[in-house]
Amino acid sequence: MNKMVQIAILLIHILFIGNLGAQNPNFRLLPLKDLGNIQLSCVFQDSSGWIWLGAPGKLLRYDGFQLQSVLLPDTFLHQTVTALFQSRGKIWVGFNQGSIGCLPAKALFLPISKSKDTRLPSFQAGMELWQPEEGLPTKKITGFAEDGSGGFWFSTYGEGVYCAKGTHIYQFNQQDDRLANDEIYSITRDGNGRIWVGTDAGISICTMNMQGQKSVKTLNSSNSSLPDEIITSLNTDVGGNVLIGTYDRGVCRYLLATDQIDYCTPNWNYGPITSMAAFGTDELWIGTTNSGLIKIDTYTGAIQTQPATNAGAKQKIRALCKDREGLLWVINDKGQLLSANMRFGLIPTPYSDIQAISMDHLNRMWIGTKQGLFLYQNDQFKTLLPLNENILSLWEAPNGHVWAGTFGNGIFQLDAQGKVKQHLTEKNGLLNGSILSISGNAHLVWLATLGGVSSLLLNENGKVQQISQQNELGSSYVYKVYADHSGGFWFCTDGKGLLYFKDGQFKHFPTTGTIPLKTIYSIVEDAKGHIWFSTDKEGLFCYDGKKFEQFGIGSALHSQVIAGLAVAGKDELAIAYEDGLDLLQLDRKAHVRFYDAQLGASLNATSLNALCTEPRGHVWIGSERGMLRLAAFQENFIEDPLPSITAVAIFDTPFDFFKKNKFAYNENYFTFQFTGLWYTNPESVRYRYRLEGFDLDWKISKDHLASYPKLPPGTYTFRIQTSEHGNFEGVPEASWQFQIRRPFWLSWWFITLAALLLFGSLYGLIFLRETRLKKAESLKKAMVESQFSALKSQISPHFLFNSFNTLITIIEENPVMAVSYVEHLSDFYRTILVYRERDLIPLHEELVLVRNFGYLLKKRYEDNFFIDVQNMVSPGQIMPLTLQILVENAVKHNIISAAYPLRIEILETADGYIAVRNNIQHKIKPEPGTHFGLKSLIERYALLGERPVQVHDDGLYFTVQVPIVKTSKENASS
Repeated sequence: MNKMVQIAILLIHILFIGNLGAQNPNFRLLPLKDLGNIQLSCVFQDSSGWIWLGAPGKLLRYDGFQLQSVLLPDTFLHQTVTALFQSRGKIWVGFNQGSIGCLPAKALFLPISKSKDTRLPSFQAGMELWQPEEGLPTKKITGFAEDGSGGFWFSTYGEGVYCAKGTHIYQFNQQDDRLANDEIYSITRDGNGRIWVGTDAGISICTMNMQGQKSVKTLNSSNSSLPDEIITSLNTDVGGNVLIGTYDRGVCRYLLATDQIDYCTPNWNYGPITSMAAFGTDELWIGTTNSGLIKIDTYTGAIQTQPATNAGAKQKIRALCKDREGLLWVINDKGQLLSANMRFGLIPTPYSDIQAISMDHLNRMWIGTKQGLFLYQNDQFKTLLPLNENILSLWEAPNGHVWAGTFGNGIFQLDAQGKVKQHLTEKNGLLNGSILSISGNAHLVWLATLGGVSSLLLNENGKVQQISQQNELGSSYVYKVYADHSGGFWFCTDGKGLLYFKDGQFKHFPTTGTIPLKTIYSIVEDAKGHIWFSTDKEGLFCYDGKKFEQFGIGSALHSQVIAGLAVAGKDELAIAYEDGLDLLQLDRKAHVRFYDAQLGASLNATSLNALCTEPRGHVWIGSERGMLRLAAFQENFIEDPLPSITAVAIFDTPFDFFKKNKFAYNENYFTFQFTGLWYTNPESVRYRYRLEGFDLDWKISKDHLASYPKLPPGTYTFRIQTSEHGNFEGVPEASWQFQIRRPFWLSWWFITLAALLLFGSLYGLIFLRETRLKKAESLKKAMVESQFSALKSQISPHFLFNSFNTLITIIEENPVMAVSYVEHLSDFYRTILVYRERDLIPLHEELVLVRNFGYLLKKRYEDNFFIDVQNMVSPGQIMPLTLQILVENAVKHNIISAAYPLRIEILETADGYIAVRNNIQHKIKPEPGTHFGLKSLIERYALLGERPVQVHDDGLYFTVQVPIVKTSKENASS
């Protein structure tokens, strides 16, 4: 390369540095054309995965494809949604005028046929105004939170903060509770379950126990190292630490373990902070009022803005939301919705031919290209070797030196500052000057070259003192040398399989046992010590020390042409291809997700050594567009779309399937709508569904709808599974069970009758069997009737005996009254004779009878006896003389005098009983009785199989409740 070309490349390199951005996520502007002029104000994701969006007079739900507008009560139509939250099984919605609405988190979205807004489909989802007894504030709702004991909190701008505990709401304010200020910008919960609120005068940390006892601790610049007292945003990372956004001084982090601020941004010049979202414990994304999105790496202290071409640059950010997939949702000042997968970020470079990457112990990146070796640090590239050096491989030694292998010019050893310490070529004893791979330890370095493998023995200073050729590996060259955690070395050969060296011995793996191993390109080791390697034709293999496991296209890999491997974090394997990469879950080896340029994983092309894993677990991949970062955040994101049955319709008419699951035989045309929420790439979601009881096997589809016309009667379960990688093993599932009843002509009795008519030969056997059953039933009925008649016969003597006793008493006291009494008694006894042979009589006839009996008693005891027979509402029947016996027993066993009048009430209860109640005033000497009255009554009702007679004695009142017997006709009418 001549000098002028080198100068041109250097100028391009210098100019490019000024345009370098951070690790730029691929933000996508969501094409929500149906919104029209509606500007979004806030965004939130619930536990089921739905994205909720707030706007002036609008509450929207988003599934990655379309928006659904919730029909709001008139109270909210002229208010703007300012806060969204999920608690107590509900979605809570705060508005700018202090109103709060809520709806069930699993609300059924039933479409409204007539909607004023034709752009967005409207749904009746059960939204209602929250109306607690204590009332609601009139100031803007700025946020919601839930403390460690289940208390529900909401903050306001002007009225402090409120806490709902049990059935009461308590207010925290500046005047009564020493809250820092009543103007609250933000609210969050820390890892200890405490509530933090950010105000114009610092932070207040609030708690309240179940007894309503309040506690407020304030942090400000006078009692802590808080850099600014105007706290505009609060957030909590996965460790429970509180991230604090300020108006003028950027961000700080309050570490719960030490109760101290452990991180600050002292030279902040990006303006007030509006919102924050933490990824893991090291990465924080910040929305500002005039600088757009800012990324802070608290591990390195780096602060990075977004390039002007990015949709989140140089504008006010209204709201941020981190979802469960690792996406960041952004609402900008125009009210637009953006999203990006924050695991992927691209650092553009002036090079399109990155061949090797290595991250050193100082978190600096070394980049080898055809144009030379470069060091990337603080968003700048530094040239280390002459621009014409073609760097194929890189490796950092334990002493911090970096080894750079070239194409044709041997190997360079550089110190941490980039100064060359040694340069070895074929003249120094190398087998070949083209170094494909480097690995080693503090004493031994292995070089894989186009001419074979060399081992370099190092002295105490790390310099090479001896070079040897490894004849065991043959003359073929090795693509990769890899050192595992146990001190062994793996060699990926061209045509001779896999070799392993440890303790001076080589072990050859020419086959997996069933599959020959020939050309192997790349190799890595996971956290469990398993070895993963790629081949030229057979795909990917895993070796656990005992056996080999193959992964190919049938294992959901994107391709078998693998460019490189790297382990991301502790649980993922990154598999790079020319057009994207797969992420394979190491604990779920059948679970593979593919990412391409559209999702942020833009590779176009990559080289064998252009992958490396940094100490934090992040993976860097060199591509034609720059250096792609695959983040391994210290938190778990979901791995599968979560399926949900969104609607069920019969003959295209939706209904509330949460409440109804039994249907008539002719309600048998079912349509199911479902979704699998996966915002990373909604189009990639596949559905597997099955109607158990009808389908013999699963059906796989990309559609969100399944129809089943003319289902026969039976019990069914609709099951739906979702996958974004095409493998449905171990994925989540949603289901709904329902029943279609049989028509009458398919009932058992109808089928039995038809069988009798068709198979006349069985008539005789069935007739004999039925005769025997009827005879046995008749015998049983005769026995019951005999017992019943015996019990009935006890009534008349019992009643006659008591009547004569009463008559004797009246004759002695009042002969004139006795005549009248005999007349009424005669009529009464005549009625008894009429009813004697009847098992049941209408209730109203029994009431006439007891009223006559009450008349007789009233004549005898005059003002010392009271009986109140209330009118009955319920139709029904009762055993004859039941009420008369109970009234008679009350008279017999209680004192009746002017000093102790007896009061009897006869009334109907709510549960279908007739109650006879009297006040208790026992006689000093009880009258002898036959014990047939009440006991007989209880036994008679038991024989009828009715509800039992209930007897209650509370010391003040004696109550007997007798069931009202309803006929089948009366039961049907009721």
